[in-house]
Amino acid sequence: MSDLDFSKIYSYSKIDLFDKCRKKYHFNYLDPEVAPIKKQFLKPRDYNTKGSAVHGAITLFYHLPKNKRNFDNLKKCLKEAWYSELDIYRQPPLGLLGGFRDLEHERDSYLASLKMLHNFIKIEKEEKPSLFYVPVKTIRKSFEDYEKMIKPINKKLFLSGKFDRIDELENGNLKVVDFKTGKSKNGMGQLEFYKLLAEMNFDKKVDEVSYHYLNDGKVENFDVSKVKTSSIKKKILDKVKEIEEAKIFAPNPTRLCDHCDFKEICPVFKHEEN
Repeated sequence: MSDLDFSKIYSYSKIDLFDKCRKKYHFNYLDPEVAPIKKQFLKPRDYNTKGSAVHGAITLFYHLPKNKRNFDNLKKCLKEAWYSELDIYRQPPLGLLGGFRDLEHERDSYLASLKMLHNFIKIEKEEKPSLFYVPVKTIRKSFEDYEKMIKPINKKLFLSGKFDRIDELENGNLKVVDFKTGKSKNGMGQLEFYKLLAEMNFDKKVDEVSYHYLNDGKVENFDVSKVKTSSIKKKILDKVKEIEEAKIFAPNPTRLCDHCDFKEICPVFKHEEN
């Protein structure tokens, strides 16, 4: 994969970022000074640490033998997945490196993660999924997942992304499952992107896409069996064309700005003292 131009690879999150804030997109991918060192702007945030840990714990859980997939072992998986993206080898407590104010804050976040995993186990017992794909076990260095999924959408552009889980349905077709640790709902755009990417990678039809909201234990299932891949491709290519033809990358100030890693260099906040 070393010969690939990663600027020509689009994930759903990359496309979605352009729609949310063009300035942040520019900082991330295009700014000649900022983009190459963007990791230096990364701020540890408690919700990112928590979300990553829950996803990591679930991945490790699926790599256990079937007879060991229980809540006690899932709790052990959470301990293994509790790390900071700023220092993947730092042992807990993570403190400021994990975005936590103090030990009590970190404990509360850990307990909230356990609650989400309890909801996950409850859903798991109800659904009894037939696993088709799960991410790699090396959760602290999981770029391999992204690399494996890179597929051309035309002669110049590629798509990629990461799947939380893919199930095989009774008819042999697939169901893509996405675990959500936040409260926000996602639209059809992400569902369709997942369908297309999975079909491109596994040469099987995707009939369903499912969101598992682990905060409240709710599940949303969507029938995408009748959505044509040709129409999904057209939407994506139209959006990528818009991105690549864009000349102005203006900021889009919202309440999310307080969570932006680039706030300190954003022109909207240049009047504020750091």
